Amino acid sequence: MSATEGDSVYESQPHIICFNEIKEAVERNHDGIIHTPLCEAKLSKYMDYDIYLKCENLQYTGSCAERGVRNAFIANKEDMTNRGVIVPSNGNTALAAAYHGNSLSIPVTVVMPERTPSASSQRCAELGADVILYGESTDDVIQYATKINSDFNHYLISPDDPEVIAGLGTVGIEIITQLPETDAVIVPVGGGALLAGTIVACKKLKCSCLVYGAECAKVPTMMKSLQAGKPVKVSPVTNLAQGLNASVVGDNAFATIKGRLDRMLLVDESYIAKAIISVLERERLVVDGAGVCALAAVMQGLVPELRGKRTVCILSGGNIDSGLLARTIQRGLGASGRLLRFAVPIPDHRSGLDRVANVLADENAVLKSLVTEQMWVHSDVSSTWGNFVVEVANAEHSLHLKDRIQEFYPSARFAITDVDKQKKN
Repeated sequence: MSATEGDSVYESQPHIICFNEIKEAVERNHDGIIHTPLCEAKLSKYMDYDIYLKCENLQYTGSCAERGVRNAFIANKEDMTNRGVIVPSNGNTALAAAYHGNSLSIPVTVVMPERTPSASSQRCAELGADVILYGESTDDVIQYATKINSDFNHYLISPDDPEVIAGLGTVGIEIITQLPETDAVIVPVGGGALLAGTIVACKKLKCSCLVYGAECAKVPTMMKSLQAGKPVKVSPVTNLAQGLNASVVGDNAFATIKGRLDRMLLVDESYIAKAIISVLERERLVVDGAGVCALAAVMQGLVPELRGKRTVCILSGGNIDSGLLARTIQRGLGASGRLLRFAVPIPDHRSGLDRVANVLADENAVLKSLVTEQMWVHSDVSSTWGNFVVEVANAEHSLHLKDRIQEFYPSARFAITDVDKQKKN
């Protein structure tokens, strides 16, 4: 059933996903989906938790969206082949549809926001999809895709389609099969489809298994919907977890989740940045902001009750633009206290930098940036203000270096960091 054919039905009578639908999806997806590894996280050694990572970022196109898309494609292959498929998406679903449409000989058109990184839209085209860039947000592309669908009678894929949710639920079956001792699963949440499918599978195979959802605190769509008892619209805000930027949860997903979810978690963006870096450095995995949201919730200390329990964090995707990754790394280093930004007055002569250079060398700090400013400062004319960014080992090192700099430069100015806020609190 296409989204336009089903919307009115879903609003009055949502489709609650059952376990048998997920089992059928397992059969459909058996040969076309990577059964991703479930790895014990190296990060567990640095945290007081027993964490396992379900690496959906290792799917061919880099996200769990392939599970839902392929199941929907195979379930409706004849109709889709005849009519063609149109997919509104901000990235992951578009890539999945382009790839599996090509492998199943189903014509696919993807509609993506104009701000989509060129690498993502180009990759969709390389995989055989027709690409349309339109509007600023996911809501814009959904509206435009719906209009095209009404004009040309394509099959419109919605993230809330029952086949999509059931396909995503296969990740839950894999988790319990790979680790029968699983005590809890934390799932990134946007429109709710992944959470809905996972919760049905995990609760059926192991009723004692806790299932939590995690979403970016800037766009608390699921949290507000659960509080209201129905899907409510939330204005999307630009954030690191762009893949979770749904303005409203799906009716089918919400009906499936309601009454089954153990906890909903709101994750601060700074911890998403920290988690991206931690996974990159410790696990040697590239994960996007949406995909790392579950692990970020643990790092933020939102689930102390899971200490000592085997907890699976789903890494739902790894499609992060290289430019955004570079900026995220810098932000994450700052949030972790591994970058220190400060300004000090430097005497305007040839040895003026010697003192600050010696302090940095003595403290094993690495200079990343230095910008001097003289015209707009209010110090004496014989001094130049130097704006420094240095890299240190950790938050403790950062605080020690700050004290040393203040010894030599009492008038030094420091940028306020998350470490300072935590220390103050």
